[in-house]
Amino acid sequence: MSVREGEEGEWELSDVARASAREGLTGAIRSLAELKGVKIEEESALTKAKTLEEKAYTAAKVDSRTTTGRRPDAETTQIYARKAGNLVIQVVEAIQRGDDGSSKAAGAEDSLDLCDGNREFVTAETAKAIFASILGAEKSAVRKIRLSTKSFGVDAAEVAAQAFAACRDTLVDLDLSDVIAGRPEDEAMKSLKCLCDAVECLKLENLDLSDNALGEKGIRACATALTSQSTLKGIAFRNIGCSVAACKAIHDLLACRDTLRRIHLYNNMSDDEGAFSIAALIQETPCLEDFMMVSSRVKQEGGQRLAKAFIGKNLVSLDLHDNILGPETAGALVEALRSQQHLKHLNLSETCLEDEGVEMIAGSLMASAPKLETIGLAANDITPDVCPNLVRCLANKPCLREIDLKENELGDRGALLLSCILPSKPNLEIVDLYQNEIGRAGATGITKSVLACKNLKKLDLNANYIPNDCVDEIVAAMKQAHPEVVCEFDENDEDMVDDDTDPQELQAYSESFDHLARSFEKL
Repeated sequence: MSVREGEEGEWELSDVARASAREGLTGAIRSLAELKGVKIEEESALTKAKTLEEKAYTAAKVDSRTTTGRRPDAETTQIYARKAGNLVIQVVEAIQRGDDGSSKAAGAEDSLDLCDGNREFVTAETAKAIFASILGAEKSAVRKIRLSTKSFGVDAAEVAAQAFAACRDTLVDLDLSDVIAGRPEDEAMKSLKCLCDAVECLKLENLDLSDNALGEKGIRACATALTSQSTLKGIAFRNIGCSVAACKAIHDLLACRDTLRRIHLYNNMSDDEGAFSIAALIQETPCLEDFMMVSSRVKQEGGQRLAKAFIGKNLVSLDLHDNILGPETAGALVEALRSQQHLKHLNLSETCLEDEGVEMIAGSLMASAPKLETIGLAANDITPDVCPNLVRCLANKPCLREIDLKENELGDRGALLLSCILPSKPNLEIVDLYQNEIGRAGATGITKSVLACKNLKKLDLNANYIPNDCVDEIVAAMKQAHPEVVCEFDENDEDMVDDDTDPQELQAYSESFDHLARSFEKL
């Protein structure tokens, strides 16, 4: 295949090479379709081949420039060929489904997604190629654009802005995460401002600004996007260097509080003072359903302020994991959680709750969250002492799909108590008890309890104190009942088995489970 250098040494293919590729793709489409029992005329196949070759060529052009330099020509050509091959498969599968796209006008695709795992610099020329189907269409139907992992300079951002304007009547979901990587700060801020200023003409429902090194300066550069949207339902600020000042800027600039349903912050440095600003934002967001403030250095005081802000909200998902909240925040969460009737996902893992905090959370959920699907309480120093109340809480959650209790201290008693309720969870998919000081009795009880769970995808009993002969029994039982579920035991430590445990006491504890299970079922 003839490769030539374009402007500034960019990768290009000759017209002859591209024409030859289209001819080959035409044959590939017809041959693959025939193998699947579908006949396609040569003219139709040629039309489709031209379209997909153009897409593959554009993708390869974008991939030819990485954030660290120019990709070797041979590697870019392989990307071109691989992309074209994947598109052939997609086209034929669409034809087989009876959806050949013939009813759609040119440029009528409803989404544009540039995120393919490769980081590349986008030039003005490649931006024009990327957005050609939008800019060249009489009327665009694009509802979603995702530019993530492609680094935009100012010239490229200006082209993207034109594409946004062309989609003003349809675009509702815009992902601008990770779009300035590798750029000098001044250029990055100008590019980001250009992209966000262009949002003013849109009526977005979802906006993602994650994975950009924003800080307060970057948030201010995004001001137009935050102040102009009156229909926004979801916004994300994950991993943006969200400092105390940046949190205040988010609160001050975000104008669409009445419509917001989802706010996500992750891996930031907000600390307590930043949490105060976000708590104020929550209080001013009446329709909030989905909130995440994870790995943000929030401690007790900030956690309590957030907890009070949730009172009166109808939450569906709440994720505060990996913050130093402590039992104090758990106490403040009680009032908010006890009134939640729509809560499906709760993650309070790695929040230093300890038994005291977990007991308060379990108590607050006893008569609420009837539709709870996932619960995360990992790494909270939970001991067997609080397990009766925790298990009693989980017993009346029939929709549970995931239970994450890894890195605690449940031991055999806690595991055996938990095993009482697992058979009554028809939707159960994940039980994570990694590193919980569990021995033979607890591991056997848990394994037996999930054998009948038809939807089980993961059971993790690794890094516990299970005798090797018991490990073999568990693996054999799981292979027979759930061959697709792989149980790893590479970190199991048989030498840590507690020889001081009274066998008769543990046996009596085990024999009482039928009675316990029946009592839990009545809850």
